[in-house]
Amino acid sequence: MIFSSFQFIIFFFLFLIFLKFRQHNQKSIIIIFSLFFYSFWNPIFIFLIFYLSFITYICYKKNITLWFSISLIFLPLLYFKYSFFIFNVLNHESLIKLSYNSDLPLAISFITFTAIAFILDTRKKIFNEKVNFFSFLEFIVYFPQLIAGPILRARELIPTLKKKIIFVPSQIKFGVILFTVGFIKKVYLADNIALIIDPIFANPSGVPTEDLVKGFLLFPLQIYFDFSGYVDMALGVSSILSIELPINFNKPYLSKSLTEFWRCWHITLSNWFRDYLYIPLGGSQKGNLNLFFSLILTMSIAGLWHGANFNFIAWGFLNGIFLFIEKKIIIFKKINYLFKISFCCFVVFNLWVVFRIQDFNIMYEFFRLFYSNLEFLFIKENILLLIFTIIAIYSQNFDNYSYLKKKAENINLNYVLPIIFLIIALGLSFNSGTSGKFIYFDF
Repeated sequence: MIFSSFQFIIFFFLFLIFLKFRQHNQKSIIIIFSLFFYSFWNPIFIFLIFYLSFITYICYKKNITLWFSISLIFLPLLYFKYSFFIFNVLNHESLIKLSYNSDLPLAISFITFTAIAFILDTRKKIFNEKVNFFSFLEFIVYFPQLIAGPILRARELIPTLKKKIIFVPSQIKFGVILFTVGFIKKVYLADNIALIIDPIFANPSGVPTEDLVKGFLLFPLQIYFDFSGYVDMALGVSSILSIELPINFNKPYLSKSLTEFWRCWHITLSNWFRDYLYIPLGGSQKGNLNLFFSLILTMSIAGLWHGANFNFIAWGFLNGIFLFIEKKIIIFKKINYLFKISFCCFVVFNLWVVFRIQDFNIMYEFFRLFYSNLEFLFIKENILLLIFTIIAIYSQNFDNYSYLKKKAENINLNYVLPIIFLIIALGLSFNSGTSGKFIYFDF
């Protein structure tokens, strides 16, 4: 069940009905519906949720040694996501047979990082409230953010969940509009871009060379529309419940540097790595050598977080290299801001190719064919595509949480509801009631 599906619409309406008429059972309703939401894909992995919840809560209550607590929380992630990759690299036949090499449990990376943040924040006294098990379970499984974030800290959600949910008309209106914006991004844009570019990345040498431009320009848009569309829907659903989740995107492709890009893209994950890895490593406080080491290690691990493959490590490593260079070359600070945005997009778009193609031979073939045939950028079809990309990037001035919230205040929902209904109904009918899963479900 994904947000852009007919099943979710039915699920959410039933959830609202139960909340409305059984308000005194709010916590139980949220937990039960959230567990059903998660188990809709594969019920067996509901035991993973219980394991992570019980282990984290026991470590919290018993004040178990920090390194041992984190090890216990990391254990499922290590087995399900990385065991096959590690043992395959070691070329250990017997261990490969014992490793896991199937579909990942949904949201295992997000849930693991949320649990670790809870342990660290309670130990550091960043979060001091006493939490019982059911409040903690509610925090972990809260379904709008359960599958692909944003990655929440305890202080951002637990106090809010303790309050009774009140349906506020202004919050409902903004939530419906934000959910619809996310739906459009996912169903009308990301899903259709995927149909164009998936064959290109699967076999770059088997498609017309001029089509490589489509892959280069459109994948960055696809992953943005897909992931930010999910977050918009998650924040929209929460807004209907008068629960505010932290934003996860803030005009990333209008960034003037790679540093700024990572402050605006997947913000809650970037903040997680900053607070729990980069800063503890010393960051920029201990000289250039430590800065270089901290950036490379942090970004390489961030790459590995996205997937158990060398291309993700390479993607993170290259991000670390560029971030270090950017911090040390002062000339970047004196360049016109439009050039800065263009150059940042150029670097990010190239790095997205590394992220997208897992086979290094196919990746090399893509870059070789693309950069040896740049004249195809100037054919009519690709010029139009470049213009579309520029418009999509510029549109981020209006595609952000603050702008949409301000505009929603002046919209009469009674006039807009028929249009919203038509948009969602057409989108669901085009996709036979559902659409492709969100890209970040694989991470």
